[in-house]
Amino acid sequence: MYENNICLLTDSYKITHHYFYPKNTERVYSYMESRTGSEFNKTIFYGLQYILKKYMEGCVVTREKVLEAEKVINKHIGSGIFNTDGWLYIVDELGGKLPVEIKAVAEGTPVDVGNVLMTVENTDKKCYWLTNYLESLLLQVWYPSTVATLSAEVKKVCNFYLDVTGSCKDNLPFMLHDFGYRGSSSNESSILGGSAHLLSFSGTDTLTALTIPCNYYNDDNMYGYSVQATEHSVMTSMSKEGEIKQAINVVEQARDGVLSMVIDSYNYHNFLLNACSKGYKLYETICNFLNRTEGNKVVFRPDSGEPVSTTIDCLEIIGEGFGTYLNDKGYKVFDANVGLLWGDGLDYHRIRDILFGMKSSGWAAENIIFGMGGGIHTNVNRDTQRNAFKCSAQLRDGKWYDIYKKPLDSSKKSKSGRFKLIMNNGRYHTVKISDDDEDCLRPVFRDGEILVEDSFGDIRRRAECYINHPLS
Repeated sequence: MYENNICLLTDSYKITHHYFYPKNTERVYSYMESRTGSEFNKTIFYGLQYILKKYMEGCVVTREKVLEAEKVINKHIGSGIFNTDGWLYIVDELGGKLPVEIKAVAEGTPVDVGNVLMTVENTDKKCYWLTNYLESLLLQVWYPSTVATLSAEVKKVCNFYLDVTGSCKDNLPFMLHDFGYRGSSSNESSILGGSAHLLSFSGTDTLTALTIPCNYYNDDNMYGYSVQATEHSVMTSMSKEGEIKQAINVVEQARDGVLSMVIDSYNYHNFLLNACSKGYKLYETICNFLNRTEGNKVVFRPDSGEPVSTTIDCLEIIGEGFGTYLNDKGYKVFDANVGLLWGDGLDYHRIRDILFGMKSSGWAAENIIFGMGGGIHTNVNRDTQRNAFKCSAQLRDGKWYDIYKKPLDSSKKSKSGRFKLIMNNGRYHTVKISDDDEDCLRPVFRDGEILVEDSFGDIRRRAECYINHPLS
């Protein structure tokens, strides 16, 4: 079977819809939005260009794929159900190119929830059935969009606490590090989720994400960086009795730059007492490393425990050993080039709790960075931002009909008609297409051709403007 057979990249039930639409249907117009009630007040739209390039650009429909899909559906649902004639029409008359037009907000743009993000409409009246056939594939943009939104919200809260505690912002691009590769649901999801994170932050251990800018967004720049770091297999190599000896070995063998060390293999408190107390060999070794060249830094990573109390405990031990000074707003900052990395069990709310706890205890936010794995890649779903794709208008016999759903659950009411997305008084609004306002939705795909290709850098710049918005 073809791995990327566009005829099969849909939900099974959609296969049957070509004979359910009213007679004389010519156009089907649908849209995507993040419905009100989402976790965050804005959604950063991202990932559509990847989907278009990978699955929809060019001559993606072939006779072989159509006939293969027909055989699959004959067995899967029943014979005579698959729209063989419709797909062969695309092959024979349209050169295998998908006859749809897609308009979308520029990727990286933060859009208020409840607004249209993308519209899809068939361009050939014989292919009215294709618009919502493609929903299942196109709506998968929810995943990179939601990860992009989550990372941006974390950056926003980090920026807020840096301001409140009078902190230096040099390290803001690295305050959230992506450790999510091993926890991703697939290699492809790690690529998409990892690249979405890079719209806001520069720290990542998800190497696969680095392929997205050059392969799908016309950008050869490096957007993700990492450092030398240990894990428990390294720190426990000489067992509990040899933990400090092995830690000394790690520091002595480390190359110049940042060194991150996990410290909870047995007892983080005891480890830090050795690492941060004068007269101990580990402390002296760390000081030698820090003094070896400008820019060397040691980051201590507790990997377990209650996040807020453990963070404060670690900060106090490190501060007592290496010293602190008070910044202009009266918050403590480490004297030496050392820091703390919390990377266990984090989500947006726990990061906010830790930063609040640090502020309440008199610590500047610049002393800490965070790491998230599953929290970035797998702790989101389509309902996080309530992403939905709905049909809102159909053309029959030359006349447009507005359609919508209005269930008893009013939060799921859909929009009716055809739309524009406009900017008014600094906020986005969805209006009927007949209005004269300039449309923020750009035609990005038509009849198999990608019309707009953004660079990853351009998308990143759009997302970066979000960090100074008020907290959700």
